[in-house]
Amino acid sequence: MQPSQNCTIRLIVLKDAGSAAARQSVLEVFHRLGTTGEGIERFGMVVLEVPPQADLLKIRKLLEHGETKEWWHWEEGCVTAAWEATARP
Repeated sequence: MQPSQNCTIRLIVLKDAGSAAARQSVLEVFHRLGTTGEGIERFGMVVLEVPPQADLLKIRKLLEHGETKEWWHWEEGCVTAAWEATARP
């Protein structure tokens, strides 16, 4: 079985204390960039699956921007070489 080549990103949604509406908003924004995912109510969290054909650079920029604005904290789960290449040197 071959790996999926998807990255996994976990976000703790800080905006509106991670409410259902806030989690849904986060999912919708990232979905437009090519991700899929789900909200996890218990933890106020969103988990994103980022396929290789998604706009990786825009996704990373949005993740970093949202953290700067204190909308969420995020961390990488499984990552790929293509995802790592979007990191700033």
